[in-house]
Amino acid sequence: MIIVIVGWLFWQLGPFAAVFAISNLSDPAKLASLPKRGANSRLNKIVYWLDHARNRGMTPEKAIAWAQLINGCREPRAGMVQTELLRNLRIAEELGLLTSENKEHLRRGQGGIVTRGPYFGEPVEIDHIVPISLAPEVGNELANLEMLPKTLNRAKSNAVGERQVSHAKRLLNAGLLTPESYQRVVAQASLKPIKKKTRL
Repeated sequence: MIIVIVGWLFWQLGPFAAVFAISNLSDPAKLASLPKRGANSRLNKIVYWLDHARNRGMTPEKAIAWAQLINGCREPRAGMVQTELLRNLRIAEELGLLTSENKEHLRRGQGGIVTRGPYFGEPVEIDHIVPISLAPEVGNELANLEMLPKTLNRAKSNAVGERQVSHAKRLLNAGLLTPESYQRVVAQASLKPIKKKTRL
């Protein structure tokens, strides 16, 4: 009985619940089966669990690495996913999304409200770095998602600039984007370059 109690406390107070939650939320097979924009809420939840793991003594980098090991996620996809998840955690910090109230929203998969900086009070939405209208195969790819205040997300819309082309090239090299979609992104960039600020 004592062993069971100690094990339960170890699970509850340690970072391992977070690791398994991140593993479940970032499982490539599960992501591939989601409906359109189905991964958006998962990104919110993952950011919550990364912060949770950190508060339990495990670095976000290590939490993601363990989750990817459980999922069998390998390079180059693993590196891209880790980079973007860590960047979203930094965005959440910059926007003040890790307050108690916001973390409760994130835990449920909902967007937080900006509590810091020029976009104070705005809801945060999930943007596709490379628009899914041009590359539907990365619509639920975590490496293609980022948190943005509503104003920035709506300003970007489906516009494509140098950053989107560069990101599309990395997705292509990781085997996550088809050559056809990459060519559509490049063609769109030559037609409608981004003029407004669309990132933090």
